[in-house]
Amino acid sequence: MAVRLIENASHTGSWNMAVDESLLESTADSQTATLRFYQWSEPTLSLGYFQKYADRWTHEESRESACVRRASGGGAIMHDLELTYSYCVPTADPRSTSVTSLFDLFHQSLIDTLADLGVTASICGNPQKHASGDPFLCFQRRSSVDVIVDGYKICGSAQRRGKGAVLQHGSILLARSAKAPQLPGIADLASTVIDPNELQNVWLPNLSSVLGVNFEIGGLTESETLLAAETEKSRFASPDWTEKK
Repeated sequence: MAVRLIENASHTGSWNMAVDESLLESTADSQTATLRFYQWSEPTLSLGYFQKYADRWTHEESRESACVRRASGGGAIMHDLELTYSYCVPTADPRSTSVTSLFDLFHQSLIDTLADLGVTASICGNPQKHASGDPFLCFQRRSSVDVIVDGYKICGSAQRRGKGAVLQHGSILLARSAKAPQLPGIADLASTVIDPNELQNVWLPNLSSVLGVNFEIGGLTESETLLAAETEKSRFASPDWTEKK
């Protein structure tokens, strides 16, 4: 099966989230999967869909950073020194029907990729729950499918299901951000500096193998770009959306 690949580029948080939503809709229409890698043009805090906007002020280090609200759930993520991926796949793909199947495939292939780069990582397994409730930051939370290095979470993913397609996106912490000093990245934990483009390029063959697909480099279509621009304006760049909860 052919999957369109959109290679790593840096954009604002509102544009990144709008593109993911646009790809979710176009995937449902075209029944063709897309894998996109991206970064963030400035340190950006993304709130999970159900989080309260006011809670962002409880995290002092990110107060001056840009802020967006994701369409997927989970805790807040400080996007800075990382590589982010998104994968949109039709619900006709049998792996999209399982809640964890795509998580497992992406996370295990990431573990294999990090091993190729000299970093030992593993699946979290059965984490202990926080007695006081979930922390504000996603990377201080744990789920059984998260990827950890030396006990610290370095990759987590979330999904959004639309009519006819599933969006999964996730972040890989490459190094500690000054905007979230509580969270060490791979460079801090394994003393290994990994370039985002290097990670993308080493990861792709492993993803191709576990997903059973061939990647074909492409870009957004004109209709996807127009939809993303409309969605960014009406939702992800709008205070009404960001501060709605």
